[in-house]
Amino acid sequence: MVDARIQIRELLKSISYDGLSVKMGFPKTVNKVPLITFFEIGNTNTAIPVRDYMALQIDVWEESFEKLMDLTQLTDEKMTGLGLKRDYVSPDSDTIDPSGYYRKVMRYSRHIDIRTNRLID
Repeated sequence: MVDARIQIRELLKSISYDGLSVKMGFPKTVNKVPLITFFEIGNTNTAIPVRDYMALQIDVWEESFEKLMDLTQLTDEKMTGLGLKRDYVSPDSDTIDPSGYYRKVMRYSRHIDIRTNRLID
């Protein structure tokens, strides 16, 4: 099992966006935006002993749809720049969250060579 959560948190914190908070785990409440939350949705072995599979969900929260789209783009650039593949992004029609804020969900995954911690296909 590869634990990349600290690396992912630091990567997301490096996004240059005024007032941005980054938290691990899904929030019980959202009181302040801009906010990025993330958590693992998969971290498993594979049939190949030196190859694991990791998947993450990233939620981006903002006060307006336009700001949400800007922060979502910056987040995606960081994640794909790391070498992760985007598997899913929520439709725009689902962006209004019950919290009252706008929310975009993105999921990323990749196989990892556990000998070198390199992302592989």
